[in-house]
Amino acid sequence: MARRTVIWMVAAFLAVLIVPVAPAAAGGGCHQGVTHGEGDTVEMVDACFTPTILGVDPGETVTFVNTDPMTHNVTANVWGYFEGMNEGDAFTATFDQAGVYPYACEYHPGMTGAIVVGSGTGAGNGETVSVDSIELPQASPVVQVRTVTQSSGSAPIAIGWIAGAVLGLALGLGIGFVLKKGSRA
Repeated sequence: MARRTVIWMVAAFLAVLIVPVAPAAAGGGCHQGVTHGEGDTVEMVDACFTPTILGVDPGETVTFVNTDPMTHNVTANVWGYFEGMNEGDAFTATFDQAGVYPYACEYHPGMTGAIVVGSGTGAGNGETVSVDSIELPQASPVVQVRTVTQSSGSAPIAIGWIAGAVLGLALGLGIGFVLKKGSRA
């Protein structure tokens, strides 16, 4: 019986080490590192905003394009597109005042970026950003382009966090049950 308890303890220990790796393996973040750029386009590709940091002048418009087969979104303080963007979807945002405007993909933790407007020393208040939809030409018959419009309201709750919490609770209860059952023997 002691051997069975040791086996369960080792299995539980390994599960605790392996399970947290699953969300990280799901994607998110620029695994090739931060990229800097200039221009007027930020692409979502390989679970990364490219360039990660884009410098623009005040009043310039930036187009956010999902060129990735995965669904992404652009969540930011008061501006962005909070719904899922499929491959080929795009929207534009115009940055009128100097500042740093950070943003992230809610679906992929670690997938983040920033627009640096002018010197970057302004407040970076999202209320000064105007967001418009744009429709891109179809690259191929396989890719469908949707016009994305600005969403109002708050961003949806990250389902991954809820699933992780439920999985962690279930794993903890299971380990506790096994240990309690083993201590009776």
